[in-house]
Parts: sequence; structure tokens; C-alpha cells
Amino acid sequence: MDILIRYGFSIEEINNIMNSNEEINDISDEHINEILSILEGLGCNIHHIKNILITNPFVLTREINEIKKIIVKLLDIGINDLNILFDSNPFLLNVEYKELDSFYRRMIKGDLKQEEILDGFYYNSYSII
Repeated sequence: MDILIRYGFSIEEINNIMNSNEEINDISDEHINEILSILEGLGCNIHHIKNILITNPFVLTREINEIKKIIVKLLDIGINDLNILFDSNPFLLNVEYKELDSFYRRMIKGDLKQEEILDGFYYNSYSII
């Protein structure tokens, strides 16, 4: 958890994260650093990252490849500002990319327009999350 202290998280924030997701004790600083790097690469600033990790501490114990797959899938369906998306809906980082793909395909086949579907991701309107 040293990496989170160096990143600017308070002890209280780190304790809250650890209390919410006990599996974090088994995660290395290198793993956490890689997740931070991925989020920074998406344009997330310190405020986005703090909100994401405090709201959804389970992202810290996800496999890196799974996080990358969900990012690729979201980019494929047309969401380009992932920093804003994950800040407003950090639980999308917990969804399996296959579930997201299947869900998106069902929505496209329905009566919703692309823009309406994408808006639903920002406002956490879907039950897959």
C-alpha cells in the first residue's frame, strides 16, 4: 500500500479501501502501480483515480489483462473519454468484457440508438454493472 501513500492517498482512504476489499493485502505495489499507470494513460488525473479506487476498491484486485480487455471493448463500442466514464461509473472496471460485449449487442439489436446506449454507461443505467 506504500504506492497509494506516495500517490497521495490518505491513511484513512487507504484503510477504507482495505476494509472494503480484504484481498488487497495480497496485491503487490507493482500490481497497483500498473493499474495506476493504465488509468493515467487513459487521461485520469489524481481526482479521477482517487474516486475510482475509493468507490471501487475491487479494481485493485482485478487481473491487469481483464482491465485492459474491458478498456479495449469500451473503446471499440465508441467511448473515447474513459477517464470521465470511469470517474462517473467506476464499477464498469469490474464487468467482464464478454458480458459487456453481449450486453452491447443486445442493446444495438433493440430500439436504442448508439448515443442512448453510451449515455447509459455514463449514468450507470444498466444492470450488467
